[in-house]
Amino acid sequence: MNKSILIVEDDARLRDALCQITAKEGYQPTGVESGEEALEKASGHVYALVISDLKLPGISGMEVLQSIRTVTPDTSIIIITAYASVDTAVEAMKNGAEDYLVKPFSLDEIRIIINRVMEKRGILIDNALLREQLKEKYSFDNIVGNSEPMIEVYKMINKVKDTKATVLVNGETGTGKELIARALHYNGTRREKPFIPVNCCALTDSLLESQLFGYAKGAFTGALKDTPGLFELAEGGTIFLDEIGDTGASFQQALLRVLEGGEIQPVGSAERKKVDVRVVAATNKDLETAVKEGKFREDLFYRLNVITIPIPPLRERKDDILPLALYFMNKYSKENSKAVNEITAEARSILESYQWPGNVRELENTISKAVIFESGNRLTPETFPERMLSSSNASSMSGEDLLTLEEVSRAYIIKVLEMTGGNKAKASEILGINRTSLWRMIQRLGITE
Repeated sequence: MNKSILIVEDDARLRDALCQITAKEGYQPTGVESGEEALEKASGHVYALVISDLKLPGISGMEVLQSIRTVTPDTSIIIITAYASVDTAVEAMKNGAEDYLVKPFSLDEIRIIINRVMEKRGILIDNALLREQLKEKYSFDNIVGNSEPMIEVYKMINKVKDTKATVLVNGETGTGKELIARALHYNGTRREKPFIPVNCCALTDSLLESQLFGYAKGAFTGALKDTPGLFELAEGGTIFLDEIGDTGASFQQALLRVLEGGEIQPVGSAERKKVDVRVVAATNKDLETAVKEGKFREDLFYRLNVITIPIPPLRERKDDILPLALYFMNKYSKENSKAVNEITAEARSILESYQWPGNVRELENTISKAVIFESGNRLTPETFPERMLSSSNASSMSGEDLLTLEEVSRAYIIKVLEMTGGNKAKASEILGINRTSLWRMIQRLGITE
């Protein structure tokens, strides 16, 4: 972190004192006595903070402020002023100064102000870095999938990312609806503002309303003070309402008012507040059917359904399975310090033939576990769940290979009896039936000792 500070003060004693104070606080001060020297120093070095007296010989402190803010807008500035110049100091604050000191000031006062400004600077830099990392993470290049259905999704995101329109993301559980919502946010004009996800099915309607819209002091037991909701905290950004189809009538009505008027009303308050928040909702339900059944408000459905982005299930985009599997393999190999870097042909065949009812989330969990348990550097079917192997075997059988239900039952009972050494009590326990039923099945299926 940049800790360099430029101190511009024509009073030598004060300048030296400020240099000593800031050095003791762990910063790297440079002292100059004029505005000309300050601009010369600033032309060859980016300072984290500039502390400047307003009244200087030659170039004024205000000119120093304006010049430095033009060249390095991220540099923080603290102004020093005399009592008679407080109004000028306030004007300097309007022009970008972080704070000001009125002469005479105490050592504790200068320490507090400098540390507060530098701490705020650190937070802003960290947030800017985080936003850049998130933008990179959720860029189109990092959403894995090159199948035709996913290309259509990318095109839709690109068309609507900069609009204010409400978006409804449709897709089965595990298809990556939140990933698409984040891509919309971090690739659009709202990327500098908050993205706040909310799992609607995890909260009751009343809790959802108080969390999203806030509440007034005394609105309910435990409401000890006015508390802002997530809509206020997301000002200028995006609220992602996941599983919107699981909400009740009360919340649906409250949300409709927000979408229609762009205003929220905290629980227990008569005051309405204007908010600028984009709403992206997601559901794995058929909302049109829910509307017909009276389980979802028709007017809210049309408000949410301004733009729809359907996310196809993984079984309908087979071309994405192997790229996703390789992506997750590399990711979890790195996270677990493993050397797994290949998927065998047999394992690839199983991955492609499996139907993936849990979609991308199931694939990720499967590859994560396989990497952890793999002893070599190649993913093999031995580390896959039994359900995948059974599914693969079943899908590869021809009509001639298929058995009747009785044949399957007979073979399975024989296998269990062999495992238990003929112990019918243990066998019936494993099979989940009583001993009498097992004895009758043995007789009917002609199973001998």
